[in-house]
Parts: sequence; structure tokens; C-alpha cells
Amino acid sequence: MATLAIHGGTPAVSKLRTEWPVRGDLERENVLDVLDSGSWCSLGHDGSKVTAAMEAFREWIGTKHATACTSGTSALELALRACGIQHGDEIIVPAVTFYASASAIVMAGGVPVFVDIDPNTYQISAEAAAAAVTDRTTGIMPVHYGGYPADMDAISALADKRGLFVVEDCAEAHGSEWRGRKVGSLGSVGAFSFQMGKPLTAGEGGAITFDDDAYSISQYQYPRTRTAADGTEESYHVACGNFRMSEFVGAILLSQISRVREQTEARWANGEYFAEELEKIDGVSALKRDPRITKRGYYFYFIRYDASAWNGVSRDRFMEALRAEGVSCGTAHNDPVYEYAAFKDMPARQGVEVDCPEAERVYHTEVVALGKDFLMYRENIDAVVGAIRKLRENVGDIPG
Repeated sequence: MATLAIHGGTPAVSKLRTEWPVRGDLERENVLDVLDSGSWCSLGHDGSKVTAAMEAFREWIGTKHATACTSGTSALELALRACGIQHGDEIIVPAVTFYASASAIVMAGGVPVFVDIDPNTYQISAEAAAAAVTDRTTGIMPVHYGGYPADMDAISALADKRGLFVVEDCAEAHGSEWRGRKVGSLGSVGAFSFQMGKPLTAGEGGAITFDDDAYSISQYQYPRTRTAADGTEESYHVACGNFRMSEFVGAILLSQISRVREQTEARWANGEYFAEELEKIDGVSALKRDPRITKRGYYFYFIRYDASAWNGVSRDRFMEALRAEGVSCGTAHNDPVYEYAAFKDMPARQGVEVDCPEAERVYHTEVVALGKDFLMYRENIDAVVGAIRKLRENVGDIPG
């Protein structure tokens, strides 16, 4: 048997082939176009790269509208405001997500109500969400965490039954599909991030997507005038902020949109192959493969680890051994958001009980998260599978 790298043996993986972000002449040309034009703000001029990027993005997502903003966090806040959130409104959000999902609710004046996850998918539990609805609940925020679509059939049914708006947090799910429709086109409003690590990146930036004209965020983007009921013009009629995307960011985003389809297809195909290979190894598995998910635009690849099938070796020890073999891994954003200092005492203040045993169990004992970039190349998948197999064959040598 091979000596494990954790004991001084040769790592199974010398180097995975990764490159992110992918860039080239197109990005360079578009940025130089903006530089030379002297029109660096996206407001009020023809030939805007931001406008072109949003048109391409809208077409790809399949919505009537796409509006750019400064970040995924601001996209969530603007989406909530577009849906009419009022101070004190309760918004149901999964306990497992990135911090911004909950912080945007607070910034918009609402109260995040944390609910448990489905242990088979790591996404919001529709049953837990239904149990958390009160007369103060106005919306629900399914987070397509890691690029895995939430159960939008169940979420939409709950929202329709209880009269709730649905803000899809798509910050990690560009290109993911539910029943052939892209996330961001399934709820009231979708919110995306284009931050550096995202499957579609411009370094920073965000966007909201929607079909209903009523969800326009134009009034929150420094509105200067509007026509009042009596026909007069009103200036600065609401308090608002400036969330505009710059032309330089738009130039990069427009370039990256031309690449995202091919990248999504590669990650999707290789992710399915990885899941099939994991099924051949005892004690590790991919998340549930739901036929309603017709594509996944990965941000994380989640492996479910079962210590009982590994002679009781803890998940943390397994990850330590896997890292030694040359495979970077962690727990992603699985630490429950309600444990963060900003939210720790909020449930008690609001009289809301938090009970998320699955979220806590998965975080402490089960989840193993890999980043998206290795999924671009089949040889990376084979290398990672080889490292896991090496650990499996030498499980008795892994410190417990």
C-alpha cells in the first residue's frame, strides 16, 4: 500500500490544472474601448458596455429585464426593496448561505428568519420554511447555494399559498437550471454577483433579473425627477443610493458573458462524471441528483462524507489527509449564519426560535467542499478521485 502524504508519502496530486479568471484579447479590447472613449460612467450615453452586458445577460437568463449594480450584496438589497419590503418584515432565509444573504435583509430594513436545510441537497428546506411563516412574513429568499438549485416547485407553491414574494439569491449559481429554466427567472426577482470567484465574473458587480415591470429598481438609483399625479415634475422624490456599475466593469462582464456558456457546459459534464466516480467509493457521495435540475453552474462541489464508513475517521481528519494529498478542500459557507456575531442575538430579540439541527450536523461532521475551478478539466476529476481512492485504500493509516 502507498504511504499517505500525511505521513510523508508522495502526494497523489502534484498540481491541478486551474485558471481563473479566463481572459484574453477580448477583455483587453473592451476595456481599452472604454478608456479611449472617455465615457467611464454608464449613465446617459450611447454604446454603453454596461447596457450591452445587461442585454446579453438578460437574454441568457431568459428574463425581460436585467439591471446592473455594484455587487451581489447590493443586488439582494435592491431586489428586496423592489419587492416592497417594509421595516420589520420577516424574510425567510436558509441558515446555510453566505453572510450577505442575511445582511442584505437587515440593510433593507427586514428581519432574517433562519430555517434548516434539506440534508440531501444542502438547500433551504421548504418544509422548514413553511413552518416559519407568520403574519409578519412577506418574503422568502431561496439561495441556490454552491450552484445547486433550491426546490423551486415547493418554494413557489409556498409563496403562492401564503402571498409571499420570492427573491432568488443566485450569487453562486450562474447557469444553473430548474426544469430547463435558469435560476434568476423563477421567482419574483433574481439577484446575481459578478465578484472575482463567481462562475461569471467581472471582478466585482451584480445584477437583478425580473419580468414584471413593477420590480424596476430605477427609483433607487439616484432618481432625479418623476411626474407626479398632478402632472408636475418632482426632483429626488425618494431617499436612495448610487448602485451603478462602471463602464470598465461592464466591459469585462460583456467579454466574460461570451465565455460563460462553454464554461458552464464543461463544469456540468465534469460534475456529473465526478458524481458517478464518487458512487464507486464507499463513504463519499455527491449531493442528490434531482432530475428537475437540468444544469448546475457550480461554485462549490459538495461531497457528503460518512465517517461510519471510514472506520470512524472524522470529517476533519479526512480533509486534513485529502489536503496533504494535494486536493484543496474545506467547509465553504456551511457554518450557520445565525452563529455569526452580527446575528447571534437577533432571534432572541425578535422572539424567533432558531432550530436547525441538519445545518449544524452537516457543518460539523459531513460536508467537504471543493472549489469550482478544478471542474473545467476531466484530468482534474480523475486526479481528485485518485486521491480519494488512495485514502480509502489506506483508511487504517488516517489518524482518527
